Amino acid sequence: MRMWPKTLAAFLATAVLAAPLHADVVPAKKARAAGDAAKVEHRLVSLGVDGATARASANDLTASELRFFAESPGRLQSMGAQQDMFTGQAVNMWFESVGGVVFLAAGFGTAYYMIHNRE
Repeated sequence: MRMWPKTLAAFLATAVLAAPLHADVVPAKKARAAGDAAKVEHRLVSLGVDGATARASANDLTASELRFFAESPGRLQSMGAQQDMFTGQAVNMWFESVGGVVFLAAGFGTAYYMIHNRE
């Protein structure tokens, strides 16, 4: 228990000294390719997205992302309510969710054991 204050002080000192070393990356102003954006918007509208949302989504993409999706509009696919997690149509399979819960429980159990282990 005597090491906690020293450990905390070392962590805080490292965090304070390392803070100036971390900088945000500010990207340059996005150039919007009108033709590519129109293709992306059209594809989103054909998938059932309303026009304003499709336009906003296309505006959020960088020029290289717009070019990528405009080359092959089929890369934009519908995800959401029509997919069921337990039929294998979603990104996350049911056994991955169960495995995640098991690993989280094991991690919390190990942390609890490590904190409350009094020898």
